Amino acid sequence: MRSVSKRKGLHVKKQNMELNLQGAEVVELAKVGAKVVESGFSWLNEIEKTRQIAIEAEVAMKESDNRLASELASIQRDMLQIQKEFALESKRLDNELTLKLSQHQMIKELLDSLVYMRKQIELYQEKEGLDSPVVLKLLEQLHQQQLTYTNMLQIG
Repeated sequence: MRSVSKRKGLHVKKQNMELNLQGAEVVELAKVGAKVVESGFSWLNEIEKTRQIAIEAEVAMKESDNRLASELASIQRDMLQIQKEFALESKRLDNELTLKLSQHQMIKELLDSLVYMRKQIELYQEKEGLDSPVVLKLLEQLHQQQLTYTNMLQIG
């Protein structure tokens, strides 16, 4: 334990160890001890600062994760909306194509009928020798309808 000698020194005896220090040595030992304690407090302060920074970083990462999760959910909703719109547009275009193909088929059939009617009229006209204005007007009307339907095929 400790005992102070009459010479203002420090005498420490503990188990098999004995330490004898005199004036300046005691002061130096006290200074070194104070520096060690001060260094320990500095380390504790640094550890506390580091812990605080880690807490703030964790909060920032959680906020960032939440923002990213929100953005991801928004993107997924947008993608689903785009997929729905794409499906609807594809169906509309498919229906439109089916309608156009059907219209083309009907126009072709009309053209075939007009060609057949014109040939029949021309045959009848040839056999009977008819050159009446009514027959010629009918042939001209058939020709105009044929041109109209042919234009519709080319435009559509």
